[in-house]
Amino acid sequence: MIKNKIKDFLPSIIAVLIALIIGGIIMMTKGVNPFTAYIDMTKAAFYQTSPRSPFFSGLAKTLFIATPLIFSALATMVAFKAGLFNIGMQGQMIAGGLAATFWAITFRNYVFGNVFAVIIVAVVAGFLWAGIAGLLRAKFGVSEVISTIMLNYIMIEVQNFLLNGPLKDPASQNTQSPRVFEGARLPLLFAKVTKQNLNFGFIIAILLTIGIFFFFKYFKKGYEIKAVGQSDTVAENAGINPRYIMFLAMGIAGACAGLGGAERVLGGASEYTYTELIMGDYGFTGLAVALLGKNNPFGILVAAIFYAALEVGGQMLQQRYQIDKEIVFIIQALIIIFVASENLFKFMLNKKKAT
Repeated sequence: MIKNKIKDFLPSIIAVLIALIIGGIIMMTKGVNPFTAYIDMTKAAFYQTSPRSPFFSGLAKTLFIATPLIFSALATMVAFKAGLFNIGMQGQMIAGGLAATFWAITFRNYVFGNVFAVIIVAVVAGFLWAGIAGLLRAKFGVSEVISTIMLNYIMIEVQNFLLNGPLKDPASQNTQSPRVFEGARLPLLFAKVTKQNLNFGFIIAILLTIGIFFFFKYFKKGYEIKAVGQSDTVAENAGINPRYIMFLAMGIAGACAGLGGAERVLGGASEYTYTELIMGDYGFTGLAVALLGKNNPFGILVAAIFYAALEVGGQMLQQRYQIDKEIVFIIQALIIIFVASENLFKFMLNKKKAT
């Protein structure tokens, strides 16, 4: 069992090693010792971001960046288990973030404006937004790839409208919302020590990872989602309603992404305000993280932390070695290319054996 799991992740491990080697060669052309650079990157990502920074500030920053990647990648994974390719995590994260911001600001003086209620609202918003694509696929056979891409564009325009209208902070010249009040914020973790915004959202991400694992391993609906993903015809013959399962899977995926969007706002990514760039490209990067993690919940957890470590380490490279941060992007891209090429390698190997 364990050997099979290791074998499943072997292509990802090899892809990472090859990408790091190529990245090291590029560093050598810049006159930088790759071994020293990678050691410094590791220190920056898991200990101190700089020699004068607080202890474990690097680890806190890495986990803070990894948190939305975990939510986004889990959203990718849940849909993929049902045989659906969810490209809409970015829009779903925005939906969750906007819903959380609106609810927290509107009901700040009410008991149901607390952080728990705000998170539930974000989850529901993500579920419903992704559910549109699930419904279109289930009822009308519309490709979820096309519908989720279009829904991304729509939600981005909704975001722009709200930030320049109903959600705009009248006291600020920037395109942003008012600050979320303290009662709706996620508690920070070790902030006095690390001086970073690592928050309780990371704990939620870990709990969600464990929950998703048990959902697919022990729960009936998890089994039904996997059955539909393998063959909706066979699943239907077994008494499973594939149309409902497609909608449910997309909804759960959207809920995961919506939770990630809420974490960005409630966790202080932009001083507890919603801004145009607060979601970054976490929704799209989640695709890469899910691929690297082999669509396994715990694999995704490790892959997200690795990706975040590259991000933090890349910032250090730029500052200390004057190396373009694009080298990190090259390494990330190579990893995904090599992992995605796994099926091609298998095809070529099987063809060679056949001859």
